Amino acid sequence: MKISIIGLGRFGEALGAVLKKDGHEINGTTRTEIKLSHLKEKHFQPSILVYPNGPSFALESDIIVLNIPPFADQLEWFKTWDWSRNSKVIFISSTSTYPTPNSPSAEILLSEEEWIKSTFPIYSILRFGGLYSDSFHPGKYLSGKQNLPGRLWPVNLVHLKDAVGFTKMVIDKNLYCKTFHVICHEHPTREEYYSKYCQTHGLPLPHFDPSDLSKKSPVPSEEASKIYTFTPL
Repeated sequence: MKISIIGLGRFGEALGAVLKKDGHEINGTTRTEIKLSHLKEKHFQPSILVYPNGPSFALESDIIVLNIPPFADQLEWFKTWDWSRNSKVIFISSTSTYPTPNSPSAEILLSEEEWIKSTFPIYSILRFGGLYSDSFHPGKYLSGKQNLPGRLWPVNLVHLKDAVGFTKMVIDKNLYCKTFHVICHEHPTREEYYSKYCQTHGLPLPHFDPSDLSKKSPVPSEEASKIYTFTPL
């Protein structure tokens, strides 16, 4: 199949590499000339995405993976692109939209979700938790930080290989017209998880505000966990 990944960043490139091994033709977009050269070396067929113009090749694909972080004008630009209604669309969203948007960017994501559901007959919405891997991890950023909020909040994370693996499964098994929370089923508190991570890796411990007793409910992951085995935290 011809698969286009609009947004060949960390996740998009990793997904493209896996799908290419399966024999799919992979097109995609990036925003920089440096990344364009890198992607060509990986035998992708990339192009530079210059807003507000849409990538013509992507809009004629069997499957489109829409993987671009939101900003204010993005949704209006998307609406003007000459999309093929015959394409299957996989939209990479975020758990920040659940249960209600908690930021301006999350509000835009939710608007994109609704637009996709009303525009494309065949779609899948994948709400990723915080993306991490062995080489990049939020614990490294939080190491040594002081007075961090949300010590009792649950973490909602997904390993990069699982984000790729789950998306591949959606394609392979035609799991469309659904919305999935793509996160690990384990939800330790932020204080517990990031302190343990930093301790294990010999990093300065993060310090959370002890007076912050606020709590949040973990994002439900049961539906995704029934059909996919996630990497334990």
